[in-house]
Amino acid sequence: MQHKPAFTLADVTNESALGLTAVVPGDPMAVVTGAHTSEIQDPGRWFEPGSVMLTTGLRFVDAETDSAMAERLVTDMRTAQISALFFGVGIYFAQVPPQLVAACRRAGFPLYTVGENVPFHVVENFINQSKSSPDTYLARRAMWMSNELLDSLSAGDPVKALIERLAAACRGTAVLYEETGRIIEATGEGPTRLIFSELAQHHGPEPLTIGRWHVQSKNLVLRGTGFTVAIATRNKMVLHELGEVLLDTTQRLLGAINGINQVAMSRERHENIQLLTALQDGIPVAREYRHWERMRLFRMIPYEPLRAVVATTVGDAALASGVVTELLERATVAGLGLLLAETGETGDAGGGLHAVVADSSVLTDWLALASGALDIGLSEPFTDLASAPEAFREAETARNIARRRTRAAASPAAGTVVRLDDVDPATWLLALRGSPMTADKITAYARELSSDADLRETVVVFLALDQDVAAVAAHLFVHPNTVRYRLRKAEAILGGPLASAAVIANLYLAFQDDILVFQARGG
Repeated sequence: MQHKPAFTLADVTNESALGLTAVVPGDPMAVVTGAHTSEIQDPGRWFEPGSVMLTTGLRFVDAETDSAMAERLVTDMRTAQISALFFGVGIYFAQVPPQLVAACRRAGFPLYTVGENVPFHVVENFINQSKSSPDTYLARRAMWMSNELLDSLSAGDPVKALIERLAAACRGTAVLYEETGRIIEATGEGPTRLIFSELAQHHGPEPLTIGRWHVQSKNLVLRGTGFTVAIATRNKMVLHELGEVLLDTTQRLLGAINGINQVAMSRERHENIQLLTALQDGIPVAREYRHWERMRLFRMIPYEPLRAVVATTVGDAALASGVVTELLERATVAGLGLLLAETGETGDAGGGLHAVVADSSVLTDWLALASGALDIGLSEPFTDLASAPEAFREAETARNIARRRTRAAASPAAGTVVRLDDVDPATWLLALRGSPMTADKITAYARELSSDADLRETVVVFLALDQDVAAVAAHLFVHPNTVRYRLRKAEAILGGPLASAAVIANLYLAFQDDILVFQARGG
Protein backbone atom coordinates (compact mmCIF):
# COMPACT_ATOMS: atom_id res chain seq x y z
CA MET A 1 0.00 0.00 0.00
CA GLN A 2 1.41 3.39 -1.04
CA HIS A 3 2.27 5.70 1.81
CA LYS A 4 0.24 8.90 1.91
CA PRO A 5 2.41 11.76 3.04
CA ALA A 6 1.41 13.67 6.16
CA PHE A 7 0.02 17.15 5.67
CA THR A 8 1.92 19.48 8.01
CA LEU A 9 1.69 22.92 9.54
CA ALA A 10 4.60 24.01 7.32
CA ASP A 11 2.59 23.00 4.24
CA VAL A 12 -0.06 25.49 5.34
CA THR A 13 2.16 28.33 6.51
CA ASN A 14 4.33 28.14 3.37
CA GLU A 15 1.31 28.80 1.14
CA SER A 16 1.80 32.51 0.43
CA ALA A 17 -1.77 32.97 -0.84
CA LEU A 18 -3.10 32.44 2.70
CA GLY A 19 -1.29 35.49 4.10
CA LEU A 20 -0.28 33.79 7.33
CA THR A 21 2.12 35.51 9.74
CA ALA A 22 3.63 33.76 12.76
CA VAL A 23 3.01 35.38 16.15
CA VAL A 24 4.02 32.27 18.11
CA PRO A 25 5.65 29.87 15.59
CA GLY A 26 4.71 26.22 15.82
CA ASP A 27 6.45 22.96 14.93
CA PRO A 28 6.53 22.98 11.10
CA MET A 29 6.21 19.19 11.06
CA ALA A 30 3.06 19.11 13.22
CA VAL A 31 0.36 17.10 11.42
CA VAL A 32 -2.73 19.01 10.29
CA THR A 33 -5.95 17.01 9.86
CA GLY A 34 -8.42 19.77 9.01
CA ALA A 35 -9.55 23.33 9.63
CA HIS A 36 -12.74 24.88 11.07
CA THR A 37 -13.90 28.28 12.29
CA SER A 38 -15.24 28.63 15.82
CA GLU A 39 -16.24 31.60 17.97
CA ILE A 40 -17.80 29.66 20.88
CA GLN A 41 -16.39 29.69 24.39
CA ASP A 42 -15.39 26.01 24.71
CA PRO A 43 -14.55 24.85 21.19
CA GLY A 44 -12.21 21.94 21.97
CA ARG A 45 -14.85 19.18 22.05
CA TRP A 46 -15.93 20.02 18.48
CA PHE A 47 -12.48 19.50 16.91
CA GLU A 48 -10.64 16.32 15.95
CA PRO A 49 -6.95 16.13 16.99
CA GLY A 50 -4.61 17.89 14.60
CA SER A 51 -7.13 20.48 13.43
CA VAL A 52 -6.48 24.16 12.93
CA MET A 53 -8.95 26.50 14.58
CA LEU A 54 -9.78 29.85 12.96
CA THR A 55 -11.30 32.74 14.91
CA THR A 56 -11.96 36.44 14.45
CA GLY A 57 -11.75 36.95 18.23
CA LEU A 58 -15.47 37.57 18.76
CA ARG A 59 -15.28 35.95 22.18
CA PHE A 60 -12.77 38.65 23.24
CA VAL A 61 -14.89 41.67 22.28
CA ASP A 62 -15.11 43.83 25.44
CA ALA A 63 -12.97 41.21 27.18
CA GLU A 64 -9.59 41.60 25.47
CA THR A 65 -7.90 42.19 28.84
CA ASP A 66 -9.40 39.04 30.41
CA SER A 67 -6.31 36.91 30.89
CA ALA A 68 -8.29 34.09 32.48
CA MET A 69 -10.42 33.74 29.32
CA ALA A 70 -7.29 33.60 27.18
CA GLU A 71 -5.75 30.94 29.45
CA ARG A 72 -8.94 28.81 29.32
CA LEU A 73 -9.04 28.96 25.53
CA VAL A 74 -5.40 27.90 25.16
CA THR A 75 -5.82 25.09 27.70
CA ASP A 76 -8.96 23.88 25.89
CA MET A 77 -7.15 23.85 22.51
CA ARG A 78 -4.16 21.99 23.94
CA THR A 79 -6.40 19.39 25.56
CA ALA A 80 -8.19 18.87 22.24
CA GLN A 81 -4.77 18.52 20.51
CA ILE A 82 -5.51 21.36 18.11
CA SER A 83 -2.45 22.04 15.95
CA ALA A 84 -2.64 25.85 15.77
CA LEU A 85 -4.84 28.90 16.17
CA PHE A 86 -5.29 31.19 13.14
CA PHE A 87 -6.56 34.65 14.14
CA GLY A 88 -8.28 36.84 11.55
CA VAL A 89 -7.25 40.47 12.09
CA GLY A 90 -9.15 43.42 10.72
CA ILE A 91 -12.62 42.19 11.79
CA TYR A 92 -12.93 42.91 15.50
CA PHE A 93 -9.27 43.51 16.29
CA ALA A 94 -6.46 45.21 14.36
CA GLN A 95 -4.07 42.80 16.07
CA VAL A 96 -4.26 39.75 18.30
CA PRO A 97 -5.32 40.73 21.87
CA PRO A 98 -2.17 40.93 24.03
CA GLN A 99 -3.59 38.58 26.71
CA LEU A 100 -4.13 35.86 24.11
CA VAL A 101 -0.63 36.35 22.71
CA ALA A 102 0.83 36.09 26.21
CA ALA A 103 -1.13 32.92 26.99
CA CYS A 104 -0.01 31.26 23.74
CA ARG A 105 3.60 32.16 24.41
CA ARG A 106 3.50 30.78 27.93
CA ALA A 107 2.06 27.52 26.66
CA GLY A 108 4.16 27.40 23.51
CA PHE A 109 0.93 27.13 21.52
CA PRO A 110 1.18 28.05 17.79
CA LEU A 111 -0.56 31.32 16.88
CA TYR A 112 -0.74 32.89 13.43
CA THR A 113 -2.60 35.83 11.93
CA VAL A 114 -4.55 35.53 8.68
CA GLY A 115 -4.23 38.33 6.13
CA GLU A 116 -7.08 40.88 6.27
CA ASN A 117 -8.04 40.22 2.67
CA VAL A 118 -8.08 36.41 2.99
CA PRO A 119 -11.55 34.93 3.75
CA PHE A 120 -11.56 32.05 6.22
CA HIS A 121 -13.18 29.72 3.67
CA VAL A 122 -10.03 30.02 1.52
CA VAL A 123 -7.91 28.72 4.40
CA GLU A 124 -10.43 26.00 5.28
CA ASN A 125 -10.73 24.79 1.68
CA PHE A 126 -6.97 24.73 1.20
CA ILE A 127 -6.40 22.60 4.30
CA ASN A 128 -9.45 20.33 4.04
CA GLN A 129 -9.11 19.64 0.30
CA SER A 130 -5.37 19.10 0.52
CA LYS A 131 -5.86 16.69 3.39
CA SER A 132 -8.58 14.70 1.67
CA SER A 133 -6.63 14.52 -1.64
CA PRO A 134 -2.89 14.42 -0.88
CA ASP A 135 -1.96 13.62 -4.48
CA THR A 136 -3.72 16.75 -5.68
CA TYR A 137 -2.03 18.73 -2.93
CA LEU A 138 1.42 17.42 -3.77
CA ALA A 139 0.91 18.31 -7.43
CA ARG A 140 -0.27 21.76 -6.44
CA ARG A 141 2.61 22.22 -3.99
CA ALA A 142 5.11 21.08 -6.60
CA MET A 143 3.67 23.64 -9.01
CA TRP A 144 3.83 26.34 -6.33
CA MET A 145 7.45 25.52 -5.58
CA SER A 146 8.30 25.48 -9.28
CA ASN A 147 6.74 28.91 -9.64
CA GLU A 148 8.71 30.12 -6.64
CA LEU A 149 11.92 28.91 -8.26
CA LEU A 150 10.86 30.42 -11.60
CA ASP A 151 10.65 33.86 -10.01
CA SER A 152 14.44 33.76 -9.55
CA LEU A 153 14.88 34.40 -13.29
CA SER A 154 13.89 38.03 -12.81
CA ALA A 155 16.45 38.63 -10.03
CA GLY A 156 19.60 40.67 -10.54
CA ASP A 157 21.69 37.57 -9.75
CA PRO A 158 19.41 34.73 -10.90
CA VAL A 159 21.71 31.86 -9.88
CA LYS A 160 22.06 33.17 -6.32
CA ALA A 161 18.30 33.80 -6.10
CA LEU A 162 17.54 30.30 -7.43
CA ILE A 163 19.75 28.57 -4.85
CA GLU A 164 18.25 30.68 -2.04
CA ARG A 165 14.70 29.76 -3.10
CA LEU A 166 15.69 26.12 -3.50
CA ALA A 167 16.98 26.05 0.09
CA ALA A 168 13.74 27.62 1.32
CA ALA A 169 11.67 25.10 -0.63
CA CYS A 170 13.50 22.11 0.88
CA ARG A 171 13.64 23.81 4.31
CA GLY A 172 17.36 23.29 4.56
CA THR A 173 20.48 23.83 2.47
CA ALA A 174 21.04 24.16 -1.27
CA VAL A 175 24.44 24.19 -3.02
CA LEU A 176 25.66 24.52 -6.60
CA TYR A 177 29.12 22.95 -7.09
CA GLU A 178 31.52 22.99 -10.02
CA GLU A 179 32.83 19.56 -10.98
CA THR A 180 36.05 20.43 -9.11
CA GLY A 181 34.09 20.92 -5.89
CA ARG A 182 34.31 24.71 -5.92
CA ILE A 183 31.10 26.19 -4.51
CA ILE A 184 29.39 28.54 -6.96
CA GLU A 185 26.49 29.41 -4.64
CA ALA A 186 25.31 28.02 -1.31
CA THR A 187 22.86 28.91 1.41
CA GLY A 188 21.76 27.20 4.60
CA GLU A 189 23.52 25.56 7.54
CA GLY A 190 24.33 22.20 5.98
CA PRO A 191 27.92 20.85 5.84
CA THR A 192 28.58 21.85 2.23
CA ARG A 193 32.17 20.59 2.01
CA LEU A 194 31.30 17.24 3.56
CA ILE A 195 28.30 16.92 1.25
CA PHE A 196 30.47 17.21 -1.87
CA SER A 197 33.01 14.77 -0.46
CA GLU A 198 30.27 12.21 0.18
CA LEU A 199 28.62 12.81 -3.21
CA ALA A 200 31.94 12.11 -4.93
CA GLN A 201 31.81 8.58 -3.49
CA HIS A 202 28.07 8.14 -3.98
CA HIS A 203 26.70 6.60 -7.17
CA GLY A 204 23.08 6.64 -8.22
CA PRO A 205 20.14 9.04 -7.80
CA GLU A 206 19.07 7.79 -4.37
CA PRO A 207 19.32 10.21 -1.41
CA LEU A 208 22.06 9.67 1.15
CA THR A 209 22.28 10.50 4.83
CA ILE A 210 25.08 12.58 6.35
CA GLY A 211 24.64 12.85 10.10
CA ARG A 212 21.23 14.49 10.64
CA TRP A 213 21.05 15.66 7.02
CA HIS A 214 19.31 13.90 4.16
CA VAL A 215 20.88 14.81 0.82
CA GLN A 216 19.78 14.47 -2.78
CA SER A 217 21.69 15.73 -5.83
CA LYS A 218 21.65 16.01 -9.59
CA ASN A 219 24.51 16.36 -12.08
CA LEU A 220 24.27 18.66 -15.10
CA VAL A 221 26.47 20.07 -17.84
CA LEU A 222 26.41 23.73 -18.92
CA ARG A 223 28.65 25.10 -21.68
CA GLY A 224 30.79 21.98 -21.49
CA THR A 225 31.40 22.27 -17.73
CA GLY A 226 30.02 19.81 -15.20
CA PHE A 227 28.05 20.99 -12.16
CA THR A 228 26.24 19.37 -9.26
CA VAL A 229 23.21 20.84 -7.52
CA ALA A 230 22.45 19.38 -4.08
CA ILE A 231 19.74 19.89 -1.48
CA ALA A 232 20.04 18.87 2.16
CA THR A 233 17.26 18.79 4.75
CA ARG A 234 16.65 17.26 8.13
CA ASN A 235 13.13 16.25 7.05
CA LYS A 236 13.48 13.10 4.96
CA MET A 237 9.88 13.34 3.74
CA VAL A 238 10.68 16.58 1.86
CA LEU A 239 13.10 14.66 -0.36
CA HIS A 240 10.69 11.74 -0.67
CA GLU A 241 7.82 13.97 -1.76
CA LEU A 242 9.51 16.82 -3.64
CA GLY A 243 13.26 16.21 -4.00
CA GLU A 244 13.10 15.03 -7.58
CA VAL A 245 10.71 17.81 -8.62
CA LEU A 246 12.89 20.50 -7.03
CA LEU A 247 16.10 19.21 -8.62
CA ASP A 248 14.55 18.72 -12.06
CA THR A 249 13.07 22.21 -11.96
CA THR A 250 16.40 23.66 -10.83
CA GLN A 251 18.22 21.88 -13.65
CA ARG A 252 15.84 23.34 -16.24
CA LEU A 253 16.07 26.81 -14.73
CA LEU A 254 19.88 26.72 -14.65
CA GLY A 255 19.74 25.76 -18.31
CA ALA A 256 17.40 28.68 -18.98
CA ILE A 257 19.65 31.08 -17.05
CA ASN A 258 22.63 29.80 -19.02
CA GLY A 259 20.72 30.34 -22.27
CA ILE A 260 19.73 33.85 -21.26
CA ASN A 261 23.33 34.59 -20.32
CA GLN A 262 24.51 33.22 -23.66
CA VAL A 263 22.11 35.51 -25.55
CA ALA A 264 23.14 38.47 -23.40
CA MET A 265 26.82 37.60 -23.90
CA SER A 266 26.31 37.29 -27.66
CA ARG A 267 24.69 40.70 -27.80
CA GLU A 268 27.37 42.16 -25.54
CA ARG A 269 30.15 40.76 -27.74
CA HIS A 270 28.51 42.21 -30.85
CA GLU A 271 28.35 45.63 -29.20
CA ASN A 272 31.91 45.11 -27.93
CA ILE A 273 33.28 44.51 -31.43
CA GLN A 274 31.30 47.42 -32.90
CA LEU A 275 32.69 49.84 -30.32
CA LEU A 276 36.24 48.54 -30.68
CA THR A 277 36.10 48.83 -34.46
CA ALA A 278 34.77 52.38 -34.21
CA LEU A 279 37.66 53.34 -31.91
CA GLN A 280 40.23 51.79 -34.22
CA ASP A 281 38.77 53.57 -37.25
CA GLY A 282 38.64 56.92 -35.46
CA ILE A 283 35.85 58.79 -33.68
CA PRO A 284 35.09 62.47 -34.34
CA VAL A 285 35.54 64.64 -31.27
CA ALA A 286 31.86 65.65 -31.49
CA ARG A 287 30.77 62.01 -30.92
CA GLU A 288 33.09 61.16 -28.04
CA TYR A 289 30.48 61.68 -25.32
CA ARG A 290 28.06 59.30 -27.04
CA HIS A 291 30.70 56.58 -27.29
CA TRP A 292 31.76 57.05 -23.66
CA GLU A 293 28.14 56.41 -22.65
CA ARG A 294 28.02 53.22 -24.72
CA MET A 295 31.27 52.10 -23.10
CA ARG A 296 29.73 52.23 -19.61
CA LEU A 297 28.21 48.82 -20.39
CA PHE A 298 31.75 47.46 -20.39
CA ARG A 299 32.66 48.95 -16.98
CA MET A 300 34.50 51.95 -18.42
CA ILE A 301 34.24 55.29 -16.62
CA PRO A 302 34.02 58.31 -18.96
CA TYR A 303 37.29 60.22 -19.30
CA GLU A 304 39.22 57.79 -17.09
CA PRO A 305 42.54 56.62 -18.69
CA LEU A 306 42.49 53.81 -21.25
CA ARG A 307 45.18 51.83 -23.04
CA ALA A 308 45.11 50.25 -26.49
CA VAL A 309 46.29 46.63 -26.59
CA VAL A 310 47.71 44.63 -29.49
CA ALA A 311 48.71 41.01 -28.87
CA THR A 312 49.84 37.99 -30.88
CA THR A 313 50.45 34.42 -29.88
CA VAL A 314 53.89 33.31 -28.79
CA GLY A 315 55.68 31.69 -31.70
CA ASP A 316 52.89 32.73 -34.09
CA ALA A 317 50.77 29.75 -33.06
CA ALA A 318 47.02 29.63 -33.53
CA LEU A 319 45.07 31.28 -30.71
CA ALA A 320 43.84 28.55 -28.37
CA SER A 321 40.09 28.11 -28.16
CA GLY A 322 38.54 29.66 -25.09
CA VAL A 323 41.27 32.26 -24.52
CA VAL A 324 39.10 35.20 -25.55
CA THR A 325 36.14 33.95 -23.50
CA GLU A 326 38.35 33.44 -20.44
CA LEU A 327 39.83 36.94 -20.75
CA LEU A 328 36.38 38.50 -21.09
CA GLU A 329 35.02 36.55 -18.12
CA ARG A 330 38.05 37.35 -15.94
CA ALA A 331 37.63 41.05 -16.74
CA THR A 332 33.95 40.86 -15.77
CA VAL A 333 34.76 39.18 -12.45
CA ALA A 334 37.54 41.68 -11.67
CA GLY A 335 35.44 44.69 -12.73
CA LEU A 336 38.00 45.61 -15.41
CA GLY A 337 36.76 47.80 -18.25
CA LEU A 338 37.46 45.93 -21.50
CA LEU A 339 36.64 45.95 -25.20
CA LEU A 340 38.25 42.96 -26.90
CA ALA A 341 38.13 41.17 -30.24
CA GLU A 342 40.10 38.33 -31.74
CA THR A 343 42.21 39.05 -34.83
CA GLY A 344 42.86 36.56 -37.58
CA GLU A 345 46.23 35.18 -38.62
CA THR A 346 48.31 37.28 -41.02
CA GLY A 347 51.34 36.60 -43.16
CA ASP A 348 53.77 37.77 -40.47
CA ALA A 349 51.90 36.86 -37.29
CA GLY A 350 49.76 34.12 -35.84
CA GLY A 351 46.50 34.58 -34.00
CA GLY A 352 45.98 37.41 -31.57
CA LEU A 353 43.67 40.10 -30.33
CA HIS A 354 43.11 43.84 -30.18
CA ALA A 355 41.61 45.54 -27.15
CA VAL A 356 40.94 48.75 -25.30
CA VAL A 357 41.35 48.31 -21.57
CA ALA A 358 40.87 50.56 -18.55
CA ASP A 359 44.19 51.58 -16.99
CA SER A 360 43.08 50.43 -13.54
CA SER A 361 44.66 48.69 -10.55
CA VAL A 362 43.42 45.25 -11.64
CA LEU A 363 45.01 45.50 -15.11
CA THR A 364 48.29 43.88 -14.05
CA ASP A 365 46.61 40.65 -12.88
CA TRP A 366 44.59 40.47 -16.09
CA LEU A 367 47.75 40.94 -18.18
CA ALA A 368 49.48 38.17 -16.22
CA LEU A 369 46.68 35.80 -17.26
CA ALA A 370 46.81 36.95 -20.91
CA SER A 371 50.60 36.78 -21.20
CA GLY A 372 50.59 33.04 -20.67
CA ALA A 373 49.99 32.61 -24.42
CA LEU A 374 50.49 36.08 -25.87
CA ASP A 375 53.08 38.76 -26.53
CA ILE A 376 51.28 41.95 -25.52
CA GLY A 377 51.92 45.58 -26.34
CA LEU A 378 50.13 48.45 -24.59
CA SER A 379 49.97 52.06 -25.64
CA GLU A 380 50.54 54.93 -23.29
CA PRO A 381 47.38 55.94 -21.34
CA PHE A 382 44.89 58.15 -23.18
CA THR A 383 41.48 59.69 -22.44
CA ASP A 384 40.74 61.32 -25.80
CA LEU A 385 38.79 58.72 -27.79
CA ALA A 386 39.63 60.51 -31.02
CA SER A 387 43.29 59.58 -30.45
CA ALA A 388 42.54 55.83 -30.29
CA PRO A 389 43.97 55.07 -33.79
CA GLU A 390 47.33 56.57 -32.75
CA ALA A 391 47.14 54.58 -29.50
CA PHE A 392 46.76 51.36 -31.49
CA ARG A 393 49.84 52.24 -33.51
CA GLU A 394 51.70 52.72 -30.23
CA ALA A 395 50.40 49.36 -28.97
CA GLU A 396 51.58 47.65 -32.15
CA THR A 397 55.05 49.13 -31.65
CA ALA A 398 55.06 47.85 -28.05
CA ARG A 399 53.86 44.44 -29.26
CA ASN A 400 56.81 44.26 -31.72
CA ILE A 401 59.20 44.98 -28.85
CA ALA A 402 57.50 42.28 -26.75
CA ARG A 403 57.92 39.72 -29.55
CA ARG A 404 61.63 40.56 -29.88
CA ARG A 405 62.13 40.16 -26.13
CA THR A 406 60.34 36.82 -26.05
CA ARG A 407 62.43 35.53 -28.94
CA ALA A 408 65.56 36.69 -27.11
CA ALA A 409 64.70 34.55 -24.09
CA ALA A 410 66.63 31.28 -23.73
CA SER A 411 63.47 29.15 -23.40
CA PRO A 412 60.35 31.32 -23.34
CA ALA A 413 57.64 29.72 -21.18
CA ALA A 414 55.23 32.57 -21.73
CA GLY A 415 54.80 35.80 -23.62
CA THR A 416 56.08 39.26 -22.77
CA VAL A 417 54.13 42.36 -21.78
CA VAL A 418 55.47 45.77 -22.84
CA ARG A 419 53.97 49.13 -21.95
CA LEU A 420 55.21 51.75 -24.41
CA ASP A 421 55.66 54.34 -21.66
CA ASP A 422 58.27 52.04 -20.05
CA VAL A 423 60.32 51.70 -23.25
CA ASP A 424 63.63 53.58 -23.65
CA PRO A 425 64.13 55.79 -26.75
CA ALA A 426 66.62 53.45 -28.46
CA THR A 427 64.30 50.48 -28.17
CA TRP A 428 61.39 52.58 -29.38
CA LEU A 429 63.34 53.81 -32.42
CA LEU A 430 64.42 50.28 -33.30
CA ALA A 431 60.83 49.07 -33.08
CA LEU A 432 59.92 51.68 -35.71
CA ARG A 433 62.49 50.48 -38.26
CA GLY A 434 59.73 49.18 -40.46
CA SER A 435 61.07 50.30 -43.83
CA PRO A 436 63.76 48.22 -45.61
CA MET A 437 65.82 51.39 -46.04
CA THR A 438 65.97 51.94 -42.27
CA ALA A 439 66.90 48.35 -41.59
CA ASP A 440 69.56 48.36 -44.31
CA LYS A 441 71.08 51.57 -42.96
CA ILE A 442 71.47 50.12 -39.46
CA THR A 443 72.81 46.82 -40.78
CA ALA A 444 75.30 48.52 -43.13
CA TYR A 445 76.91 50.43 -40.26
CA ALA A 446 78.31 47.25 -38.73
CA ARG A 447 78.48 45.00 -41.80
CA GLU A 448 82.30 44.93 -42.02
CA LEU A 449 82.62 44.42 -38.28
CA SER A 450 80.14 41.55 -38.44
CA SER A 451 82.20 39.74 -41.06
CA ASP A 452 84.73 38.88 -38.32
CA ALA A 453 82.98 36.56 -35.83
CA ASP A 454 85.48 37.20 -33.01
CA LEU A 455 85.25 40.97 -33.39
CA ARG A 456 81.45 40.89 -33.49
CA GLU A 457 81.19 38.69 -30.39
CA THR A 458 83.69 40.82 -28.48
CA VAL A 459 81.88 44.08 -29.28
CA VAL A 460 78.45 42.61 -28.38
CA VAL A 461 79.71 41.27 -25.04
CA PHE A 462 81.56 44.56 -24.42
CA LEU A 463 78.31 46.51 -24.85
CA ALA A 464 76.21 43.98 -22.91
CA LEU A 465 78.62 44.07 -19.93
CA ASP A 466 78.67 47.85 -19.73
CA GLN A 467 82.13 48.18 -21.41
CA ASP A 468 83.95 46.27 -18.64
CA VAL A 469 87.11 44.82 -20.29
CA ALA A 470 87.91 42.46 -17.40
CA ALA A 471 84.35 41.05 -17.39
CA VAL A 472 84.48 40.59 -21.18
CA ALA A 473 87.80 38.73 -20.93
CA ALA A 474 86.44 36.45 -18.21
CA HIS A 475 83.35 35.65 -20.25
CA LEU A 476 85.30 34.96 -23.44
CA PHE A 477 88.08 33.06 -21.61
CA VAL A 478 90.79 35.30 -23.12
CA HIS A 479 93.37 37.70 -21.73
CA PRO A 480 92.23 41.33 -21.21
CA ASN A 481 94.92 42.44 -23.65
CA THR A 482 93.28 40.27 -26.30
CA VAL A 483 90.03 42.08 -25.66
CA ARG A 484 91.75 45.45 -25.94
CA TYR A 485 93.41 44.39 -29.21
CA ARG A 486 90.10 43.36 -30.70
CA LEU A 487 88.41 46.58 -29.59
CA ARG A 488 91.18 48.68 -31.21
CA LYS A 489 90.72 46.67 -34.39
CA ALA A 490 86.96 47.39 -34.24
CA GLU A 491 87.64 51.10 -33.76
CA ALA A 492 89.78 51.11 -36.92
CA ILE A 493 86.95 49.52 -38.90
CA LEU A 494 84.31 51.90 -37.47
CA GLY A 495 86.48 55.00 -37.91
CA GLY A 496 86.04 56.22 -34.35
CA PRO A 497 86.86 55.36 -30.71
CA LEU A 498 84.56 53.18 -28.64
CA ALA A 499 84.70 55.93 -26.04
CA SER A 500 82.64 58.08 -28.42
CA ALA A 501 78.95 58.38 -27.50
CA ALA A 502 78.00 58.43 -31.18
CA VAL A 503 79.89 55.19 -31.92
CA ILE A 504 78.34 53.46 -28.88
CA ALA A 505 74.84 54.64 -29.86
CA ASN A 506 75.24 53.37 -33.41
CA LEU A 507 76.60 50.01 -32.26
CA TYR A 508 73.74 49.59 -29.77
CA LEU A 509 71.20 50.21 -32.55
CA ALA A 510 72.99 47.70 -34.78
CA PHE A 511 73.42 44.97 -32.17
CA GLN A 512 70.47 45.47 -29.78
CA ASP A 513 68.90 42.10 -30.56
CA ASP A 514 72.16 40.31 -29.81
CA ILE A 515 72.65 42.32 -26.63
CA LEU A 516 69.12 41.48 -25.44
CA VAL A 517 69.65 37.78 -26.11
CA PHE A 518 72.96 37.85 -24.19
CA GLN A 519 71.39 39.64 -21.21
CA ALA A 520 68.25 37.47 -21.23
CA ARG A 521 70.34 34.33 -21.11
CA GLY A 522 72.55 35.60 -18.32
CA GLY A 523 75.72 35.93 -20.43
